[in-house]
Amino acid sequence: MLERFVSVVGGAALPFLLYAALAVVLTPAAVEGWPRASRWRLASALTGTAGALVFAVLRATSVIDRRTIVNIPTLIACVAVDAALIVVLALLVRRPTWGVDGRVGAAAQAIACSAIALSFFRAVPEVVLQLAAFIEPGEEVLSSQMLLRALGFIGGWISVALLAFIYYRAARRAPVGPTRITLLVFMLAFGAIHALQLARVLQSAHRIRLGTDAFRAMSWATNNAGGIVLLTVAALWLVPMGFALARAVGRTPVQANPALTRALRAERRRSRRWVLAAGLGFAALAATRTVAVAKVNEVPTLSDPEPYERSHDAAVVSAALLADGHLHRFAYEASDGTEVRFIMILKNGGAYGVGLDACESCGPAGYYEGGGKIICKRCDVAINPATIGFKGGCNPIPIDFVVDDGAVSVPLSVLEDSAEVFA
Repeated sequence: MLERFVSVVGGAALPFLLYAALAVVLTPAAVEGWPRASRWRLASALTGTAGALVFAVLRATSVIDRRTIVNIPTLIACVAVDAALIVVLALLVRRPTWGVDGRVGAAAQAIACSAIALSFFRAVPEVVLQLAAFIEPGEEVLSSQMLLRALGFIGGWISVALLAFIYYRAARRAPVGPTRITLLVFMLAFGAIHALQLARVLQSAHRIRLGTDAFRAMSWATNNAGGIVLLTVAALWLVPMGFALARAVGRTPVQANPALTRALRAERRRSRRWVLAAGLGFAALAATRTVAVAKVNEVPTLSDPEPYERSHDAAVVSAALLADGHLHRFAYEASDGTEVRFIMILKNGGAYGVGLDACESCGPAGYYEGGGKIICKRCDVAINPATIGFKGGCNPIPIDFVVDDGAVSVPLSVLEDSAEVFA
């Protein structure tokens, strides 16, 4: 669930925030009804998303097996539109009266629509293709794990849309100048991402040749730029909101009549709430891109094998050691020197689950215990401990054992035969 949530937020946050930021800058201060420019921006986002869905389906069905035939022209278009948008935003920062209905108003709206459509087209396919990983091999269609992944996926989309909406409502109350400057900085970083992605695609298609150091630097930048830009945005965009919050605190100035004073007081109260909500939203975004990402990428370390007794023909584990109901790992050195790991657990029903620390799908990756489940280290499939000892899916490969005289014994011949799994 967390992995899907983090992935969706990381992939979809940038186009949503770009949409919201352009709406802030290019919407008149006083709005009546639903402006035509707003409708065009929404249509652009939907068009980009629809195109991305078609592209994702064609990729999933292998109709398009070479992504470069689509990625190269779209990235070239992204870089060109980003450059044009940066120029327009720089003009709006230097000449504030040129915006919306000014000299560059129409051009700004058209370029913004193009940038929104392209950003959604670029971001959505990778997120949508996660749907193919909702059901792990050997897993039931309607399992609790699948439902949790779906919940994380849907929650990620809702979260980024909600964050963009909150930012829009808060930024509309911020000073125009600082808001335009922070959007210009965001576009410089956003454009740099597209330029780096284009360079990497051209390198992979042998259209350009980069040195080893340059290629490594470019790969690191393209792999991490999205998260860095999101964190930078979270910090930068709070600056103009700080101005808005400063204007909304303190004693409300007395107006010409009590009604106007009450209206101003209510508006200041709404401003404080939206700005604080935006602050919490960006804090949640920063936590998602740091703490949650670190948690998702965390690689658990398998516990060391525990000691056990060994008879002339069996590995003997005391039942008292297994009485705690947790996973226990053991290792046997086969005659060819291969370390054969096997696991044991006392299940709720009083039976023992015994198997190799390996499965037929993922090999000798091993298992660890978490959240009351036994989890495969390689594919993260959570296994009900009650099913340990049964074949199928990502379950540990079951092995023969005997329960006798307060001990669980595994024949050494079984462990010898299992050496090929760990070789």
